[in-house]
Amino acid sequence: MAFQDYQRAFTAHIRDPRNVARPKGAAARRMKVYSDLLYNNMDGFLLACFPVCRKILGQRRWNRLVREFFRDHVCHTPLFRRIPEEFLRFLQSEWAGADDFPAFLPELAHYEWVELELDTSNGDAHLPTFDPAGDLMAGRPLLNPVLRVLAYRWPVHRLSPRFKPDQPPTQPTFTLAFRDAGFQVRFMLINSASARLLSLFQAHPELTGNEVVGLLAGEMAMPPDNLLSYARTLVQDLHAQGVFLGVAT
Repeated sequence: MAFQDYQRAFTAHIRDPRNVARPKGAAARRMKVYSDLLYNNMDGFLLACFPVCRKILGQRRWNRLVREFFRDHVCHTPLFRRIPEEFLRFLQSEWAGADDFPAFLPELAHYEWVELELDTSNGDAHLPTFDPAGDLMAGRPLLNPVLRVLAYRWPVHRLSPRFKPDQPPTQPTFTLAFRDAGFQVRFMLINSASARLLSLFQAHPELTGNEVVGLLAGEMAMPPDNLLSYARTLVQDLHAQGVFLGVAT
């Protein structure tokens, strides 16, 4: 057997030891050591990022899912810390699902993964100059770059082994996730108007706070003055929590 053919047979068996025979000449005991070591490492990285998914699925279904990922997914990065992102990609784009798995699993996995994404982000490494005490409505507000505005069909913040709904609610769940000045990742439930306003701030950093409110008012077909008080209170509160850093200079 050519060396590359041997490598392919070796790794195919490690990925799926139950269904793929080990290559000729490879000792069964040594192959099992390799297989168990690599699988357990993969499982450990995933458990650290997706503890709620694991609790809801239980050991048997979790092992099935991780084995499918280990067997079928082709990773696009050699970095161990990116394994949870690869697992999420697998759930969202490749996994066929099964009747005994909850339909909310991909969204719950994304919700859990966001914490790792923000915790390891370097998006705030090169901030522009800003005035932390500036007028956020008259000036151009600077958002914390380590931030995500999220919308889910399922109430991901409530899911647990004791709460596993079969159908999503009629209203989506909007969540703001960000890393604060103390390097703690925080999650905050918000309403649809706040989510849209924050998305507009993200999309239009060149505009003043008042101008962004004007965009939202246009989308909602209402006078901007009707939204200004609400927006000012929201922005000031989020500034105090570290969502807005100040005014760009």
